[in-house]
Amino acid sequence: MFAQINHMAMTSPNWPMMAKFYEAMFGLKTSGKVSRPANGISVGDGYVGMNINPLRDGYVGGLDHFGMKVESVDAALERMQKKFPKANIVQRPSTRPFAQYSGHDPDGNIFDLAEKTSKLNEIYAVQAENAWTQDRYLNKFAIRTLNAEACAEFYAEVFELELKKGGPDGWHLSDGRVTLSILPWSIPIFVGMSIKRPGPDHIGFKVENLDAFKEHMASVAGSNPYLAPMPLGGSKESNARRDFLARTATGKLQIADPGAVWIDITDE
Repeated sequence: MFAQINHMAMTSPNWPMMAKFYEAMFGLKTSGKVSRPANGISVGDGYVGMNINPLRDGYVGGLDHFGMKVESVDAALERMQKKFPKANIVQRPSTRPFAQYSGHDPDGNIFDLAEKTSKLNEIYAVQAENAWTQDRYLNKFAIRTLNAEACAEFYAEVFELELKKGGPDGWHLSDGRVTLSILPWSIPIFVGMSIKRPGPDHIGFKVENLDAFKEHMASVAGSNPYLAPMPLGGSKESNARRDFLARTATGKLQIADPGAVWIDITDE
């Protein structure tokens, strides 16, 4: 594939605990070679890394962006400029060890870019060198945006992600392992609950067996309540949010991490 989704990122005021949640609940592993104690923690599944960054002034916490490795940044930029002039990329500061560039799609959704041969991806050095596999892994990054079909076309044409399914409920593209879901956004779809702004919506995990995972989740929460998922439902409005996520996600089980990021889980 021309592009590979290689990381996802979120921000949190409790970023060390959030990393422990993903380690304990899904078995993600920290990088043993790159330490950034003042700047966040990176964990991964051997294919996709997750950057959990401290929440800084002026920013909104939660799910933030995703990143890709590509065969050629120049080729991606040329494709963008040719057909999608509202999209663009900029070079990142040298202090960013996981991305050479950041860009945005026609709706302004942000992604990172780095070439596959770049050493800047060495924040995931353990993944790159050992390329381990595990039963529980990140399999989806979902964005809710105003012009979903046009954005899906952008990711398909610029990055050659394969369109698996498209329609009024969303467009789902794949790099061969990870799905990028582009979901529609408009105020009327939020009837009965507060308005969720456009942008990153949820992430997804593939697990080996849903019943086994549920048992593991209960065991982790019982051992350490700080690592328990945030409950979904319980009031009229929170029930509406829970049901909304269940309708629009593609997995079998939906939870929220301790920082309120939605997670969609499947064993298929």
